[in-house]
Amino acid sequence: MTPASPEPLLNRGQIAQCFNVSENTINKWVSKGMPVETEGGNGVAYEFRFSECELWFKEAQQAAAAEKAAANEFVAQRRMEFLGVEKTDARAGFTPAQMRELAQAELVWMQAAKQRGALVPTDEMVELLDTVFSEMRAGLDGLPDWLEREFSLSGEGVAAVIKYNDGILRAVQHAIKEAALAGELDADDPLDSGFL
Repeated sequence: MTPASPEPLLNRGQIAQCFNVSENTINKWVSKGMPVETEGGNGVAYEFRFSECELWFKEAQQAAAAEKAAANEFVAQRRMEFLGVEKTDARAGFTPAQMRELAQAELVWMQAAKQRGALVPTDEMVELLDTVFSEMRAGLDGLPDWLEREFSLSGEGVAAVIKYNDGILRAVQHAIKEAALAGELDADDPLDSGFL
């Protein structure tokens, strides 16, 4: 068996041919860190070892791909935040044209739902909930006095009813906050201002 012959050193033109690029590209790559076996200049030719250059090239490609992926992920995150969608949401990968089509379709659907009475404006719902919770609060506030009059409830019994009613109001408030409404309520909204 004959020993493997050592890898030959290549000049700039030869290494350019190996990568199917121009010598100008090789010059750019050298400035970016591609390994050089012999520095050229003053009549001395540049010399390259292909295996080292190939390894550098692959690592540079991987680094560029990772950088591009990180940039794409950053753009996708900002886009999702702007559009108000989660990464798991199918809309996260939509193009602007697809988002516009989806928005138009949703608008048509909402207009049809509103005409059928299946979609109620938020301000109407807030007004309805305000009325419902006002009635509920008034009823629970008056309950201990009514029980005291109608059933001769003792002072301790009245205190127990008040405590029980307060628990109901806290449970309702907690349920509302746990629902999707929690992040959407504002300080002026009676549902989020200690009304309950």
